[in-house]
Amino acid sequence: MTVYNVSDRETISSLTASVGFTSAKLVAYLQYAVIQAIAGNVRFTVDGTTPTSSLGLRLLQDASVEIWGTTAMNKFRCIDDGGTAKLEVVYMTRA
Repeated sequence: MTVYNVSDRETISSLTASVGFTSAKLVAYLQYAVIQAIAGNVRFTVDGTTPTSSLGLRLLQDASVEIWGTTAMNKFRCIDDGGTAKLEVVYMTRA
């Protein structure tokens, strides 16, 4: 069984324009990030495409998803889907 530890965390609260994870948080040994939409829905992509209100995967308020791998985490972009959403992020490493 693989065990993972929390490496870092952040709240991304300005989602009116497309943003990614804070680059200083994306250290080489990360395995994945857990994200949760707070106070609204968000749209996100993991291929570097800029999400819009009609493009990208939709993450509903209070739902969460895992983003695996350094490539996907480096290319992750998100934007508010019409409200005042924030994103809670927890970065995980292998223990």
